[in-house]
Amino acid sequence: MLPPGHIAAGFLTAKALLNFVHPALTSQQHNHLLWWGMFFGFAPDIDMFYVFFRQRSMLVSGNEKISHRKFISHAPILWLIAGLLIYFFSSSAYVKFIGLLLWLGSWSHFLLDSIYYGVMWLWPFSSKIYALKDREVRWTIYERSFFKHNWKFFILYTKKPLFYLEILIIIVAIVISTKY
Repeated sequence: MLPPGHIAAGFLTAKALLNFVHPALTSQQHNHLLWWGMFFGFAPDIDMFYVFFRQRSMLVSGNEKISHRKFISHAPILWLIAGLLIYFFSSSAYVKFIGLLLWLGSWSHFLLDSIYYGVMWLWPFSSKIYALKDREVRWTIYERSFFKHNWKFFILYTKKPLFYLEILIIIVAIVISTKY
């Protein structure tokens, strides 16, 4: 899934958590928590920048030298532990919710990645990547131009059902954000 889908899912996760728990927070804190949710929904993919820097190209194929999904930042247990540590060791209700969003926002990312691309759900016991669908990327884009590469990627991506799920998540997030 692309960043807009993960960000929208993080927003929806934060919104659902805040609506379910109804914390006694200011409206400004409430809004900040929505932003934290969006950030944590995308945060596990920050490692992509490192991978692109290391590979020195924008090539996409099934045989990348470095898979960012094998990095420790794609290990759900770490996000769970970090979020719960913040939650249990903070005395501030606001910071406790940041801890919950660290966990739940990142896990919204992992759940969506688990559809096609896969996640290391059993790390540190196994570095195997688990996905609901065949996780092999069958695209090869030999285009070094940033814009041409991304256009070709977009055309291929629109042929996947995941693209339409992502569009739906983004639309739902926009509708919900405009209602409140």
